[in-house]
Amino acid sequence: MRRTTPLRALAATATLSALVLAGCGGDDPEVEDPTTSEAPTDAEATSAPTDDTAATTDTAQDTGAPADDTTATTEAAGPVTSTDGAFELTLPEGWLDVTSQVEQEVELAVRDDEMTDDFFTNLVVASEEPIDDLEQSIEVAAAQVAGSDGEFEMLDPIEVDGQEALGFLLTRTTSGVPVAQTQWWVEHGDRLYVATFSAAQSQQEATQPLMEELLDSWSWTD
Repeated sequence: MRRTTPLRALAATATLSALVLAGCGGDDPEVEDPTTSEAPTDAEATSAPTDDTAATTDTAQDTGAPADDTTATTEAAGPVTSTDGAFELTLPEGWLDVTSQVEQEVELAVRDDEMTDDFFTNLVVASEEPIDDLEQSIEVAAAQVAGSDGEFEMLDPIEVDGQEALGFLLTRTTSGVPVAQTQWWVEHGDRLYVATFSAAQSQQEATQPLMEELLDSWSWTD
């Protein structure tokens, strides 16, 4: 059954991705994301939201970052499969599978092993139930996550292994580091997949080919 405009869940996915990146990119995994007060931040909503109650900064902060960046990483050796088994990606050289580091449920979390400008370039994929008003919901969610200090722009649709994906580019400051997040929303089967590619804002253009390489390698397996 499709749901209508779960903005809290949509925005929470972007917030979760930012918090994961903040945890991977800094020495202190408990550092607060200064932009979370501007948007719905209940990271628990990425798995099974049950109501429209406003989310809290503390909840998202508690679920967003791995406890230990030095453990539970897997260097890519061939395709990496999502938690639900629906798709797989081939990682660029030097990238790691860090899905097991994320306390909140996600389908996939991968990152570069090398930090650039105090940040690990990173891709996080979460999933939700499909919704009716996808395009409108994405735009409203992007504006809420950007808040008063960030900016966003809607992007032309692309294809992810034959499925249309809608997306936006968001720039904001996370844990004191200006970041650029490109988020793609693609429906497949009975799920809506949300893929967030993030990098230091200074590296946005340089990392664009990495995002394209990852999305080009995306293959549905179910």
